[in-house]
Amino acid sequence: MKKEPALISTLQKVSMDKGRTKFFLSFLLLSFFFWFITKFSKEYTEVMQFQLELSDLPASISPISNRELQIEVTLKASGFQFLYYQLVDSNLYVDMKNTSFEDGMATLPLAGQFQGLQEQLLGDTQILNFFPSTLEFDYQIQASKRIPVLAPDFDMTIGYAVTAVRFSPDSIDLIGPQEVIKSINAYTPNYVFSQKIRTNIEQYITVTPLTEQTIFEQNRILMKVEVDRFSERSFLLPIETENLPSDKVYKFFPNHVTVTFLAPLKQLKNIRQEDFKFGVNPNDINIDNTKIQLEVLNAPENIINLRWEPKEVDYLLRQ
Repeated sequence: MKKEPALISTLQKVSMDKGRTKFFLSFLLLSFFFWFITKFSKEYTEVMQFQLELSDLPASISPISNRELQIEVTLKASGFQFLYYQLVDSNLYVDMKNTSFEDGMATLPLAGQFQGLQEQLLGDTQILNFFPSTLEFDYQIQASKRIPVLAPDFDMTIGYAVTAVRFSPDSIDLIGPQEVIKSINAYTPNYVFSQKIRTNIEQYITVTPLTEQTIFEQNRILMKVEVDRFSERSFLLPIETENLPSDKVYKFFPNHVTVTFLAPLKQLKNIRQEDFKFGVNPNDINIDNTKIQLEVLNAPENIINLRWEPKEVDYLLRQ
């Protein structure tokens, strides 16, 4: 029974300590708030670095580096204004209308831009000075080139294949430095499908830049993919000699070739053995070599995955 008053006394003491702690923290925060307001309301003179944004820049001109597009400005402003420039917005726009472009170097006197720069700053912020007085930066000429769009590789369900791929537009304008785009001759979309394909596709796909220095005029293109079910078939064909000189007799060993291909089911029955021709190129015949490569002389257009064995044959030549 004697312990109860001691417990109550302890709880009262802890409660009083918590109250004092809350009061102290509240006082500390309030003091910091008034200090912050007082400190940042004063005017200061400091040098700040701003990133320059170029307006009315000719479309054919591209700065090589953003490091050259910076300016150091001596400002007279309040602490709050400096805080805004430091944390929120440190960009200034300059008008490029009076810029001279010569031999890869752009030159713009900034003296005439003083009022325009001043008007972009907050409230009563004053520009006392800035450096450099002339903006100079290296540039490169932007060129345009129209390149075709090529079909990507598709992950197909077994037994299915792509019969046609169409893009709209089928070619797009590539824009970038002339030295960069001259080696780029086609664009293949980076197309990813979540499942193996077995049906037709018609959808817009995003056009992504090929390099950091290039852009495409179009942001997306329409892709239409026609898909059909395919089946495999084989033929045993003779090696053609019609394209060889008539004054000589050629003997091939073996004298037949086995050709295997895939074709749409609905067209497979219309493909005949006579639609294929395999032979050799007379220019490849060399008396010092007894073997020669077989070539496709003729094959239907609607087949895919065309294969043949053997790839080369032995031959004899009779004069």
